[in-house]
Amino acid sequence: MTDDLDPGAGGGADDETTRMVVPPAPVEATRTPAQAETPAAPTSPLTPASRPDNASGTPVYENDVAWSTAAAPVVVTGSDAPKRRRGRLRWAAAIAVVALVIGVSAAAAALLTGASSTATVLGYVPADTIVYGEVRLDLPGDQKQAVGSFLSHFPGFADQASLDSKLDEVLDDLIRDASNGQQTYTGNIKSWFEGELAFGVGPLPAASSLSRGDDSALRSIRALALVSVKDPVAAQAWFDAAFAKTAIARTDVTYGGTTMATFPAQAGIEYAYAVVDGKVVVFGDIASVKAAIDTKGNGGFAKEPGPKTAIDSASGDHVGFLYVALRPLLDWSNDAQKATSDFAGGSMATQVLSDSLLKLVPDWTAYWLSFDNDAIVMEATAPRPQTALGPTENRTSTIAAHIPGTAVFASVSNDYGKTIKQALDLYAAEPQFKPMLDQVNQGLGLIGGPDAAFGWVGDTALVVNDSNGTPEGGLIVAPTDKDAPGRLVTALKTFLALGGAEKGITIRDEVYQGTTITVVDLGDVAKLSGEASAGFPPELMPAGSHLEIAVAVTDDVVVIGTGPEFVKHVLDTNSSNSLASTDSFKKLSDRAGKGTSALYLSIDTIREMYEKAIGSKDAASYKKYQTEIEPFLKPFDSLYLGSSISGDLSKATLYITVQ
Repeated sequence: MTDDLDPGAGGGADDETTRMVVPPAPVEATRTPAQAETPAAPTSPLTPASRPDNASGTPVYENDVAWSTAAAPVVVTGSDAPKRRRGRLRWAAAIAVVALVIGVSAAAAALLTGASSTATVLGYVPADTIVYGEVRLDLPGDQKQAVGSFLSHFPGFADQASLDSKLDEVLDDLIRDASNGQQTYTGNIKSWFEGELAFGVGPLPAASSLSRGDDSALRSIRALALVSVKDPVAAQAWFDAAFAKTAIARTDVTYGGTTMATFPAQAGIEYAYAVVDGKVVVFGDIASVKAAIDTKGNGGFAKEPGPKTAIDSASGDHVGFLYVALRPLLDWSNDAQKATSDFAGGSMATQVLSDSLLKLVPDWTAYWLSFDNDAIVMEATAPRPQTALGPTENRTSTIAAHIPGTAVFASVSNDYGKTIKQALDLYAAEPQFKPMLDQVNQGLGLIGGPDAAFGWVGDTALVVNDSNGTPEGGLIVAPTDKDAPGRLVTALKTFLALGGAEKGITIRDEVYQGTTITVVDLGDVAKLSGEASAGFPPELMPAGSHLEIAVAVTDDVVVIGTGPEFVKHVLDTNSSNSLASTDSFKKLSDRAGKGTSALYLSIDTIREMYEKAIGSKDAASYKKYQTEIEPFLKPFDSLYLGSSISGDLSKATLYITVQ
């Protein structure tokens, strides 16, 4: 790495403040461990928001997000004088340099062979971590083959046999640019990097410690970065050299048989890094690094109920994983809000979420990223919350058979009427929502109340359709009561006829293939919005256009659209020309399986609509687009998101496919 990226470059001793600086020194391939540390009373940054609640005096933390064991004390040499802002910036820059090179190296995913499905770094994560993220650049299991097959759809990657060498070249170029020509991926990093990157956050400081407005509690938040290594000596030398260039004072201590490089406090936080068990480099605040060393590679995080359930629910190998202890975080946010409100005199004593709304929040949520041969796959899992809204039965909705095959977007929800009613009942119990709900109920009363408005609503589909290059859209509903929709339309027509004439609203009926289409004309768009065409492009909404809403009721569906043409296109849809009959939707629907909701997006059609629009307006931009962007967009076909229930878990899977 060069002085261009060196945080210490050009920064001599401060004129007014004395700082302890250790000049850079040559780094050997091996180092002699420092003397064992001498126990001393831990400083406040190491024991945030703690209180001795037992006979032994062991600190106990609030909110159940504290480290399970107290960190052993450590003596760190260096000046105790306050550092100037330049020192903090230098430290931040040092971290940024290391993060940049390691982060860029992450693109080496396809360079490495398949590895163990369980990450090595996971074993060094402390049990009470509340947020954990993992990137598997070693491509475990079938992911190497899947990534190669996926990339083969894009320009330059057709020959999978040369995939490793191609990505080597890309990574070398990136690292060379990042280090101003002083390093390359294959020459400096690849030999020791095992391919796993991870981070952990936790525990949070006690929320009550915020009540005095003291920011020292915030400085006690724990954070840890982990990197797997296959050559610990080379990895140690690389990290030593990287930090030596920062000219920041460093002291080596021994903890748990591991040599740990420590640094003077910056902004109240003392940092350290260490190569642990010859397998993992850990970097973070001293307490977090010690906690990682204490795990001995058998950390309790993966054995905790939430993380264990999440990890066990994975459908296969992955390249990315994220776990968030969602409910504890929200509970802490509520407690922190109350603590800071008390400090402010109680004038802001409100919760982020009320107790009843908190029951909607799952205890945790987890996400995975993986590859299939023809798709990027993203999955999400969460336990069912104490109060759950929406359907609980997995099934395939028949409403897709009524969506035109030319649809570019469709969002299908099962039993949507029941979900609306559940939500209204829940919010009705919340005092802060009462004024709003009173207005809603007053409006619904004009057409017969909530049951008349949506009590008959079954499965629904929100649709955007491509009508010869012009978008149109609306809502398709499968009624559970065949007579209720007709009564609602009659009530709406009566209400609008009485109160809408003076506002220029007119109603007319059209008959199309034996079905009556009621069209509500809301008048000139410009008059309604006070702006010509309401800001829409002229080709979509020419000057003088009228905004219309069309409604049709059949025994099978109720259609509410942006105009009569959309309604007609839905009425013309049958089993042979529906979205459900298209290869793209059918394959993805079968792949996702039965569920509670689904979302579909035709990426290919949207791209074509965009190209048609830009091609007719700006030839120069379109030509540049064709050469630089289109080749990498063209392989993308569709997006499909399916949600389902699996026992006590809610699941969602997103597919982004290529062709």
